[in-house]
Amino acid sequence: MSKVQTKLNIIYGKSGTGKSEYLYHDMDKKMSEFKNIFVIVPEQSNLTSEKKFFEITGRKAMLNVEVLTLSRMAYRVLEELEIATKCLTKVGKAMLIFELLSQHKKDLKFLGKSEKNIEIVDKMLTEFKKHDVSVEDLKNLKLEDQYVSLKLQDMRLLYEQYEEKLAQNLVDENDELTLLKNNLKFSKMFENSCIYMDEFFGFTPQEYGVFEELLKQCEEMNVAVCLDYLETKKEKESDIFYFNRKYVKKLLEIASNQDCKIELIFKDKPYRFKNNELLSLEKNLCGSNQKWEGKIENIELFLANNPYSEVDYVAKKIYHLVKNHGYKYHEIAIIANDIENYAEDSKAIFQKYEIPIFIDEKKDLNQNILIRYLVSLLDVFDYNWSFDAVFNYLKIGLLELDYNAVCRLENYCKKWGIRGAKWQREFLYEPLNESQEDLEKMRKKIVEPLLAFKNNFLQNKTVADLTQNIYDFLLENGVINNLNQKMIQANNIEISNEYNTSYKILIHVLEELVELFGKEKVTFEKYKELLKVGIQASELRQNSSNTRPSYFG
Repeated sequence: MSKVQTKLNIIYGKSGTGKSEYLYHDMDKKMSEFKNIFVIVPEQSNLTSEKKFFEITGRKAMLNVEVLTLSRMAYRVLEELEIATKCLTKVGKAMLIFELLSQHKKDLKFLGKSEKNIEIVDKMLTEFKKHDVSVEDLKNLKLEDQYVSLKLQDMRLLYEQYEEKLAQNLVDENDELTLLKNNLKFSKMFENSCIYMDEFFGFTPQEYGVFEELLKQCEEMNVAVCLDYLETKKEKESDIFYFNRKYVKKLLEIASNQDCKIELIFKDKPYRFKNNELLSLEKNLCGSNQKWEGKIENIELFLANNPYSEVDYVAKKIYHLVKNHGYKYHEIAIIANDIENYAEDSKAIFQKYEIPIFIDEKKDLNQNILIRYLVSLLDVFDYNWSFDAVFNYLKIGLLELDYNAVCRLENYCKKWGIRGAKWQREFLYEPLNESQEDLEKMRKKIVEPLLAFKNNFLQNKTVADLTQNIYDFLLENGVINNLNQKMIQANNIEISNEYNTSYKILIHVLEELVELFGKEKVTFEKYKELLKVGIQASELRQNSSNTRPSYFG
């Protein structure tokens, strides 16, 4: 039985013209017409799309409608076809790149093993994957610019070695869509279905390949695009819809090649703007030169002297709107171009006005208490029991030691120059008394577990063994238990979430280390370097909030 001709509907219009609402109402009508309906959205829009569906249609459940992201689709299809894959995450990728840079540093002309170069190589590999560039493509590329040519040679070498390493038992997360594209034709998941795509602003060649395969399987596809007109005479530099226009042109080209039935639906009535000032502003942003002649009541400009006065002014406005005009905090959002410059001021100022605030920001994982503890533990041996390394380790706060006693020990060690091998000798520098005995007991309590840990490290050389030693040490010395106690004592959601997340991230980094290098024998210094790279590549998101927040970001 031959497949019914696929229909592609392109729903386009500027922001706020009801494209998404059109999609969801159309979906609501066709729920009984199709066995399966799929909504495909970008990663960050998954939950909001489900919420939109319920709000717009008024339904209480989605019986045959499923919201998917492309990565989730890849997982579902590969699972259906029983294609086993183990994906290399961002953490593992950073550690593997660092190892390749270390191994081939003599062969590389421009790239060393610094953190900056790890990020550069990571981005380049990602771009190669997304644009279907293979190692062979790089080998066949001829460039006249000698500098670029030599730099590309470095990337070709690293790319080749990277692919060889992955070929053993891993898949780069950016290869998932290639696997999806190559295997969609064997899947039954999208046969005779209706697909809706929303909130995309363009595709990579990888993603166009997935779109092409989906178009072959479904009966109908509806794509919403933020766009004023299909054709324009504007120059690329002045056309804010240039990439969206390019996106639609490519979709139509693919659909035409497959002999699809195409319908273009233009939405031109603006629904989003509740007043004429905002509507006029939107038109002028898109290139119109119409001057506003009326009274301005809904747009306000404020010239601040510094970020603090800027945030303070905004906080006062929010307080006024809520107290005097009936607004709710969750109805107010603050949008900042550079959140890092405003975050700390916002926390202090909004607390002063008793305004709940949610700040979605990345926090340096190296400043987290558990990560600092682990790094300081390794530093004790790496810096041969130096004064600073030992007391950094002791003052983190995850050991069962009284802080005042640690300060007395610090003064004692500073006085007698205790560092290096002296930590392993009995404290006999002063006449025997109760204080001296207490310091000696503390020395043993500190040194004995560390020496046992070091001996295990020296006996077991593989990454898997070293990692197991670290985990056992954290458990046996009560570090994990002390972290849990701190979470309870803090009585603060933000701190508790940070502690809990940092533990999960650390375990993930250790697992990736074992997965990549488990059977390899490495030096203590090399292990520490790899661990630090993995931690640096991890992200700890700090959600600063109290009660139901307004949004900042």
